Amino acid sequence: MIEIFKNKPPKNNYTLMKRYQNIEFKRKYSIKLLEKFFRDFPEEKRGRKRFKDKEIQNVKHIIYDKILQKGIKIKADCIGLIKEKVDKDIITINVSFFKRNG
Repeated sequence: MIEIFKNKPPKNNYTLMKRYQNIEFKRKYSIKLLEKFFRDFPEEKRGRKRFKDKEIQNVKHIIYDKILQKGIKIKADCIGLIKEKVDKDIITINVSFFKRNG
Protein backbone atom coordinates (compact mmCIF):
# COMPACT_ATOMS: atom_id res chain seq x y z
CA MET A 1 0.00 0.00 0.00
CA ILE A 2 1.30 3.42 -0.92
CA GLU A 3 1.14 6.10 1.76
CA ILE A 4 0.42 9.69 0.73
CA PHE A 5 1.74 12.83 2.46
CA LYS A 6 0.95 16.37 1.35
CA ASN A 7 4.32 17.53 2.72
CA LYS A 8 7.55 15.64 3.17
CA PRO A 9 7.17 12.26 4.94
CA PRO A 10 9.18 11.46 8.09
CA LYS A 11 12.90 11.03 7.36
CA ASN A 12 13.30 8.16 9.78
CA ASN A 13 10.76 6.07 7.80
CA TYR A 14 11.27 7.09 4.15
CA THR A 15 14.08 8.14 1.81
CA LEU A 16 13.72 10.08 -1.40
CA MET A 17 14.03 8.20 -4.68
CA LYS A 18 16.39 10.65 -6.42
CA ARG A 19 15.42 9.48 -9.89
CA TYR A 20 11.73 10.14 -9.19
CA GLN A 21 11.99 13.53 -7.52
CA ASN A 22 9.63 16.35 -8.58
CA ILE A 23 7.86 14.40 -11.31
CA GLU A 24 5.34 16.60 -13.13
CA PHE A 25 1.93 15.35 -14.28
CA LYS A 26 -0.08 17.65 -16.58
CA ARG A 27 -3.50 17.48 -18.13
CA LYS A 28 -5.70 19.92 -20.03
CA TYR A 29 -9.31 20.53 -19.15
CA SER A 30 -12.10 22.34 -20.93
CA ILE A 31 -15.71 23.21 -20.14
CA LYS A 32 -16.58 24.36 -23.66
CA LEU A 33 -18.71 21.27 -24.28
CA LEU A 34 -20.74 21.90 -21.10
CA GLU A 35 -21.19 25.57 -21.92
CA LYS A 36 -22.39 24.70 -25.44
CA PHE A 37 -24.84 22.14 -24.08
CA PHE A 38 -26.37 24.59 -21.58
CA ARG A 39 -26.53 27.31 -24.24
CA ASP A 40 -28.61 24.96 -26.39
CA PHE A 41 -30.69 23.61 -23.49
CA PRO A 42 -30.92 26.32 -20.80
CA GLU A 43 -33.73 24.54 -18.96
CA GLU A 44 -31.29 21.77 -17.98
CA LYS A 45 -29.04 24.20 -16.09
CA ARG A 46 -31.60 24.85 -13.37
CA GLY A 47 -30.27 23.77 -9.98
CA ARG A 48 -26.76 22.92 -11.21
CA LYS A 49 -23.76 25.03 -10.29
CA ARG A 50 -19.97 25.09 -10.27
CA PHE A 51 -19.34 23.11 -13.43
CA LYS A 52 -15.79 24.38 -13.74
CA ASP A 53 -14.91 23.28 -10.20
CA LYS A 54 -16.40 19.84 -10.81
CA GLU A 55 -14.50 19.45 -14.08
CA ILE A 56 -11.23 20.45 -12.36
CA GLN A 57 -11.95 17.92 -9.62
CA ASN A 58 -12.60 15.16 -12.19
CA VAL A 59 -9.34 15.90 -14.00
CA LYS A 60 -7.44 15.87 -10.69
CA HIS A 61 -8.85 12.41 -9.97
CA ILE A 62 -7.56 11.20 -13.33
CA ILE A 63 -4.11 12.67 -12.65
CA TYR A 64 -3.93 11.13 -9.17
CA ASP A 65 -4.87 7.77 -10.67
CA LYS A 66 -1.89 8.09 -13.02
CA ILE A 67 0.34 9.07 -10.09
CA LEU A 68 -0.70 5.99 -8.12
CA GLN A 69 -0.17 3.75 -11.17
CA LYS A 70 3.32 5.22 -11.60
CA GLY A 71 4.06 4.63 -7.90
CA ILE A 72 3.01 1.00 -8.19
CA LYS A 73 5.06 0.56 -11.38
CA ILE A 74 8.28 1.88 -9.80
CA LYS A 75 7.52 0.11 -6.48
CA ALA A 76 7.46 3.26 -4.37
CA ASP A 77 6.23 3.02 -0.79
CA CYS A 78 5.22 6.67 -0.36
CA ILE A 79 4.18 9.73 -2.34
CA GLY A 80 5.01 13.14 -0.88
CA LEU A 81 5.76 16.78 -1.59
CA ILE A 82 2.52 17.19 -3.55
CA LYS A 83 2.04 20.57 -5.20
CA GLU A 84 -1.06 21.32 -7.28
CA LYS A 85 -1.32 24.20 -9.73
CA VAL A 86 -4.45 25.08 -11.70
CA ASP A 87 -3.99 27.45 -14.63
CA LYS A 88 -6.55 28.68 -17.13
CA ASP A 89 -6.76 25.37 -19.01
CA ILE A 90 -4.00 23.13 -17.57
CA ILE A 91 -3.71 21.34 -14.25
CA THR A 92 -0.19 20.49 -13.07
CA ILE A 93 0.64 18.27 -10.10
CA ASN A 94 4.26 17.80 -8.93
CA VAL A 95 5.06 14.83 -6.70
CA SER A 96 8.08 13.00 -5.35
CA PHE A 97 8.27 9.29 -4.70
CA PHE A 98 9.86 7.76 -1.58
CA LYS A 99 11.15 4.30 -0.56
CA ARG A 100 10.86 2.80 2.91
CA ASN A 101 14.11 2.73 4.92
CA GLY A 102 15.76 -0.55 5.65
